[in-house]
Amino acid sequence: MGAERGAAGRHRVRAAPRPAAVGAAPAGLRIRVSLRDRNESEYLADLLQDHGLAVRVALPDEDERGGDEQPAANEIVVSQELVAGLIPAARRGDTPLIVPTDRPAAPPVGGPGEEQVPQPGRLTMHDLDAVARRLVATIQRRVERNRRGLAQLALEDEDIFDDVAVQQSAGRRLRLVGREGVLVCLRVSELGRVRERLGAQATWELVGRIRDVTVTELGLARPPAPRSNGELLWVLPAAPAARARKQLEQLGAALASRSVTVTAGDAEEHLRITPAIGLVGVGRTDPAVLISRARAAAATAASRLDLEPCTWEPSGEPAEMPAEMPAGAGALLGAPFVAGAPFVAGSPSGAPSGFDGPFGAPSGEVAAGLGGFSTGAGAGAGAAVAAWRTARRWIGSTAAQALLSVVLAVGLPYLYYTLTAQFGVDVLGPAYAFIVLALVATAGSIYVEGLLALDPVRPPALPPGDPPPATVIIAAYLPNESATIIDTLEAFLRLRYAGPLQVILAYNTPHALPVESVLQAMAHEHPRLVVLRVPGSTSKAQNVNAALEIATGHFTGVFDADHHPAPDSVTRAWRWLADSYDIVQGHCVIRNGGASWLSRMVAVEFESMYAVGHPGRAKLHGFGIFGGSNGYWRTDILRRVRMRPRMLTEDIDSSVRSLLAGVRIASDPALLSFELAPTTLRALTRQRLRWAQGWFQVSRKYFGMALASPVLNRRQKAGAAFLFGWRELYPWISIQIFPLLGYLLLHPEPGQGVHWAMPFFLFLTLVTMGVGVAQSLFAYLLAHPDVRRRRRWFLVYALFAGFFYTEYKNGLARVAQIKEIGGERQWRVTPRQVPVPSPAYRRESA
Repeated sequence: MGAERGAAGRHRVRAAPRPAAVGAAPAGLRIRVSLRDRNESEYLADLLQDHGLAVRVALPDEDERGGDEQPAANEIVVSQELVAGLIPAARRGDTPLIVPTDRPAAPPVGGPGEEQVPQPGRLTMHDLDAVARRLVATIQRRVERNRRGLAQLALEDEDIFDDVAVQQSAGRRLRLVGREGVLVCLRVSELGRVRERLGAQATWELVGRIRDVTVTELGLARPPAPRSNGELLWVLPAAPAARARKQLEQLGAALASRSVTVTAGDAEEHLRITPAIGLVGVGRTDPAVLISRARAAAATAASRLDLEPCTWEPSGEPAEMPAEMPAGAGALLGAPFVAGAPFVAGSPSGAPSGFDGPFGAPSGEVAAGLGGFSTGAGAGAGAAVAAWRTARRWIGSTAAQALLSVVLAVGLPYLYYTLTAQFGVDVLGPAYAFIVLALVATAGSIYVEGLLALDPVRPPALPPGDPPPATVIIAAYLPNESATIIDTLEAFLRLRYAGPLQVILAYNTPHALPVESVLQAMAHEHPRLVVLRVPGSTSKAQNVNAALEIATGHFTGVFDADHHPAPDSVTRAWRWLADSYDIVQGHCVIRNGGASWLSRMVAVEFESMYAVGHPGRAKLHGFGIFGGSNGYWRTDILRRVRMRPRMLTEDIDSSVRSLLAGVRIASDPALLSFELAPTTLRALTRQRLRWAQGWFQVSRKYFGMALASPVLNRRQKAGAAFLFGWRELYPWISIQIFPLLGYLLLHPEPGQGVHWAMPFFLFLTLVTMGVGVAQSLFAYLLAHPDVRRRRRWFLVYALFAGFFYTEYKNGLARVAQIKEIGGERQWRVTPRQVPVPSPAYRRESA
């Protein structure tokens, strides 16, 4: 008996026996058809039943009621989106027949005997027949290719399976030369909010536009396959890893920099998106596992919001699971995610579970288990393991690394001089000349910067007309800033700006704090203030990136949570950005200089940095540097560049990436903001170690790229070579005078070596000791009035810098380089002192 259809087209399931199934479906497998229209769902269910599949119908609104309609573990859901992807391309043409929509389906167009024209959201029976055939074929292929369980059976990934198989068939030869196919997953952080606010039709329109941009930017032969959750999956053909990463970085920047238009009802919405890209080398791993890994990497990239592709990499260490990963995924993935690292294919490598030490040193649990064979042997093994761990902790300590830096910087050169003298080779003269020239050249650059800073570049005049909307972002780790954050917000709310101004406090905290209720009350009282808690954030970079999603300003200022900007600072920043500049860095003034002797020295040092060094170096090198706070960006550029949480100095990293993209950065010593300085040597040491290591991290990554950049001119390349090359070598060169003079004192030989007690040595001493005095003098001449009136601070700093502080910072730079080369990267919070109102700030506010 055939199917019976009424006037309304309603379908009733056949009562006659079904034909024999084509192939064998797995035991327990169930199909749930969940289209928006019940007639279509029942018709498709009948077709699938004809092939021997267990099918039931449950509409989407029935699923939401819960109960028996919850999806089962061995159940495949045939949704509207899945059906849309299974319509043959010949039927679709360029425009899919299936347009997911929240509106009720309209009746077909056309009278009796005429061809039925499908309406948006409505399927023709011809389409459903084709969908049923493809579903059955897909299920059979997947069952044959994946017999390990129904949990990994995903119909929408069938095309991805085929593409992965093609790349895996290329064999081991391409992987040996660094060319490997890559499975990519792209997700959009804002997709859930778009679905809630604008509905499913706008959501899938957004996914379609993202897919179009992806095809255009990457030149894909076939569009990526959209998953039912809006993610895009595709396979990049075998190519060098660096090229693949660069293509994906450019894709992320292109998506983030443009506004995507979607239709919502009768209006259009312009959306900004934050793409998150995860990738994994195809290797020889099962495709279902590869898809899970790519999705997990994309989830990790989404938590960072920095537009940097995140690579899944095998490792012997347990994975830190993203918050959005399902339960049990850790066993499937078994590896962490690495941003900016090369591809590594194959199974997880490294020490087996239970061996966490280098060279396979057993962990405490394994050692205790081995001790069961012999009581004495077990005790000895446990003591050995404890001793090894103690030694390991000491080797990784800052004190041990400082001792190692002294051995490398002083001990090895002294040994070299001794050995060369044993063989009759005199290297003292050339070494001495090189050291002198190095010190003199560095001192000369400092003098030139100071002289250029005496006449800084001034901002253009304020352009006519109303200024555009502006945003300032305050990034805060709230447990460290709870004592200062209220004063900070009050200072920002006093800003004077003629245009619309948005103040965003983007903070993270591991636990709730009482001050949060005060912050919410302030946000209700002040319409300009937006308080944004960033869940899952562990860094300033993530807080800034999250705030960019809601930023409305044409330009955006970035501040740390201890800053109090001058009331006219936003207006002054706009004068720069309205002209030809893209970023402007201001002058940070210490407002708690009287708190301790150390904060007084830091106050003078900051004047030397921001009133002298930054503007002078900008004139000398042809570019400025964004220093992390009191800096203003064009918002579109900041959205494209973002800040990367894995970089210790995310500000310098974003500055250099901007420079390499052709962005202009100005330095304005009159663009003021007042901040807190560390008041203890321990806090200062932690802060400067992180700064030094972050600079070295950036220098290693971008030194070669800057010299080869087609964007930078010769003057800028020379400046980049000085900042990223010579600046990192100088801490090792400046100390070389000590092993050289030590050898001459301990091995005096008349008529040989360097006659160091001569005018040349005296000149060297004068130059090296004069740098601190010159820096103090320039800082005094250009300092903010509140600091300049403390003349005694500058006199003490001149002696302090010459005899102690300069070598203190050079020593920290050497230790920081050892930490970076050893892979030790730990971000330490700088504790805040309770704020002290600055007299200068009170005058600026008045």
